[in-house]
Amino acid sequence: MEKIVLRTYKKMWHFERKLYAFGKYKLLIPVNMDTLAYLIAGLLITVFLLKIFPFLNGIPFIIRYILLPYGLMKLLTKKKFDGKLPHKFLLGYLEYMALPKTFSRFEDSREYKKGRFTSVAYRGKEMVNITEMLSRKQGRGKTHV
Repeated sequence: MEKIVLRTYKKMWHFERKLYAFGKYKLLIPVNMDTLAYLIAGLLITVFLLKIFPFLNGIPFIIRYILLPYGLMKLLTKKKFDGKLPHKFLLGYLEYMALPKTFSRFEDSREYKKGRFTSVAYRGKEMVNITEMLSRKQGRGKTHV
């Protein structure tokens, strides 16, 4: 099967926001703003886990506050579930779990009670042999000798 490449302009309208300096201090390399946000989120998750599980304080400082948030940042930016970033997948999954599981025309159908619809009509289907039907019509009008 031959592959067809479809060109789109999606990336043309998506500008990556980068941080080149922090105040008057210039950074060695530009940092993507999304990556920085995920790094901060990873650091907050790490601090939260250390408050919940105090026995994790025995882990060396570099692993706790540098490697673990960096690993979480890489996971959140690179790994995709069902084609979505992990946090968007989690939000979609939670939304799915909150929605009713039975739908009728995109509305919750739990409100429809049994027996609400009283009459149901079906369209019948009858097989007709057209040749036989036409020969009967022609034979009725004529008298045979």
